[in-house]
Amino acid sequence: MNLPKQYKKWNESENIRLTEVVKLCKTRHNTINWKQVQLEFPEHTSLQLKSQYSNRQQANPKTYHSWTEGDLLKLMVNVITHGENWSLIKKQFSFYIEESTIKARWYKFKRDHDELRKTLRQLELGNICEVKQADDDLIGRLQSYVHTVDNRMALYFGKPIQPTEYDLEMGTMKINEVEVKPVEMFLYEFDIDEIKRNLKVLEEELSK
Repeated sequence: MNLPKQYKKWNESENIRLTEVVKLCKTRHNTINWKQVQLEFPEHTSLQLKSQYSNRQQANPKTYHSWTEGDLLKLMVNVITHGENWSLIKKQFSFYIEESTIKARWYKFKRDHDELRKTLRQLELGNICEVKQADDDLIGRLQSYVHTVDNRMALYFGKPIQPTEYDLEMGTMKINEVEVKPVEMFLYEFDIDEIKRNLKVLEEELSK
């Protein structure tokens, strides 16, 4: 008969170690294999580990997740779909986050995204010299954004893709229904083929 493991108070070094082990035990879909985590903490049950990790996330939400470009695109898709319903949107993410943090992240993303779209328009128009003046961070975000949007459009038209992390989360066989409106809006506003051609020219210029 397996007796339940007794409660053992966590110290800070164990909390740090738990965080590191969880990172290593995440699947490509960003879920956590708690049985694998438990192998590193035999004195705790999987349920205790999950509870401890969740409590630490709630106490220190900013410490445990760094937003990726895919997370931000997912946020944009959800705001377009659900409006500023932060309580609903937070449920769409696999990591813990406060509603106030999502709201703040959205408004920061919106400011940054406005700048990104202006640069995207310049790229579409072929103003390579002007785009080259942007900082490395903006150009990096531009490249990531174009690649991701191109993939989602390919799925929209039933074409195969080379998936990114965002694709793995949202779907690699067909477009997610919440993405249809954002993709159609992009198709209406931009010429993705022209953007891709000019992005290739930009990358060649930057590599010289």
